[in-house]
Amino acid sequence: MASLQTRKDIASKVLKVGLNRVWFDPSRLDDIKSAITRNDIKDLIKEEAIKKRAVKGVKRRAGKKHILRKKKGRKKGPGKIKKYIVKRKTEYIILIRKLRSYLRALKNRGMINSKEYQKLRRYARAGEFIKKQDINDYIKTKLRIKK
Repeated sequence: MASLQTRKDIASKVLKVGLNRVWFDPSRLDDIKSAITRNDIKDLIKEEAIKKRAVKGVKRRAGKKHILRKKKGRKKGPGKIKKYIVKRKTEYIILIRKLRSYLRALKNRGMINSKEYQKLRRYARAGEFIKKQDINDYIKTKLRIKK
């Protein structure tokens, strides 16, 4: 078997393909084993005892369908684009950190107690407050605490 492997190596170099694409004719294995030089291998290729296999392709049916839909104008919504989601998330993180630190400062100053602090924190998470002024307005109107 080793002799066939060396012949396969030589044939792959002559045909300029990989080892898996070299095909030997099963009925001509004795001739292939007796081939020693590159010229012998080239002669066997001309006689079609050694051939190169076709490249295995990938079926592109789904991909072609996807491309056609994109050409038509589908699949281009903002939900498909990750950067918008990432941007929205980072904006939320910056806002919520700012609001939470402000609420912590109010609690430390004694302007709100711990129960009010927890309630306001929940409201901030739910999106009730967009800026610090919203928190101040809520405190003045709902909680009736004056600064």
